[in-house]
Amino acid sequence: MPDQKPRKGRPQQISSLIPEAARALGFEAELELSKQATTFTSVLQATAPHLAKKCRLIGTERGRLIVEADDRAAAQELHLRGTEIASAYTHHKEGSRTLGVSVRLSNFGQTPRENE
Repeated sequence: MPDQKPRKGRPQQISSLIPEAARALGFEAELELSKQATTFTSVLQATAPHLAKKCRLIGTERGRLIVEADDRAAAQELHLRGTEIASAYTHHKEGSRTLGVSVRLSNFGQTPRENE
């Protein structure tokens, strides 16, 4: 190791380097969606913990959270509690202004005949 130069300056945390690396690699949108999804899951765990495992954020569109639910009951409850969840997301320290929640039912586990 005699060829190594001593480190100069303060070391950086890796988490501070990730956004820059994501931008350089063209993954900035994916990183932002991941942050939003983490915040959404945190909000659901606080407001409706039973829904946190049955729903996931898949995107945003015109100020609305696009959420996919695994079953009809979860989708219905998300729809009914959309204003409450959107408000909680807006006021979360990592959240952003949100107008509402749009819910989609997941096709996971369904046979093609059920989708018709």
